[in-house]
Amino acid sequence: MAIIDWDQFNENFQYYDKEIISEVIYIFVNEYNNRISGLQKNIDEKNYTSLAFNAHSFKSVIGNYMAPKAYELTRKLEELAKNNSEEEINEIFPELKSATRELLFELKNYLQDLEK
Repeated sequence: MAIIDWDQFNENFQYYDKEIISEVIYIFVNEYNNRISGLQKNIDEKNYTSLAFNAHSFKSVIGNYMAPKAYELTRKLEELAKNNSEEEINEIFPELKSATRELLFELKNYLQDLEK
């Protein structure tokens, strides 16, 4: 099952050429590891103010790709960080990493198709 809502994705990007779409996806791909490790660092340091900020930023980026599960998990992480909900943060973060890895995989496959 796709993590990206491809109908919505195609509708949102219908007026952009392949180069722009590729560039937007490459930015996500290239920033992914730093974003995830930054969130993990915030969690490890119990820096919930930074975690809320970084989760919000990541949520905004994910919103571009019409990936509702990853978006919702990032929204929850942001909310939990604002409430300093340590236990729930530690439960949801692995789910978020899994969902965003799936998103990353789908986007990389899409890039390969764009470049054909």
